[in-house]
Amino acid sequence: MTLYTVMPHEVIWMEETQLHQPAQTMDLQIGSLLMQVEVLSDNKAKIIRLLSCELGDYLNPLYAPGSTISFVPVIEQNRAKV
Repeated sequence: MTLYTVMPHEVIWMEETQLHQPAQTMDLQIGSLLMQVEVLSDNKAKIIRLLSCELGDYLNPLYAPGSTISFVPVIEQNRAKV
C-alpha cells in the first residue's frame, strides 16, 4: 500500500481514541477581556484565543495565544437585599 500525504506517520497510525479526545476548554473573563483557555491543571491554563477585548489587548504579549496563565477559582456569595 502506498500512501502519499503531508501528515506525519504518527498521526496517520494513531489509534481512534487518541485522535478524538477534545481538550477541556472554558471561557474566562478578566475585567473586560473574555478569552477561551485550555485547562492544564487546577490553577493553570493556556490561552487559546481572545473572544472579546479592547483592540490594544490583541497586541499585549501577556494575552497571546499559547501563553500560560494562573488563576484562582473563587466562590461568589450572592447576598440578598433585606
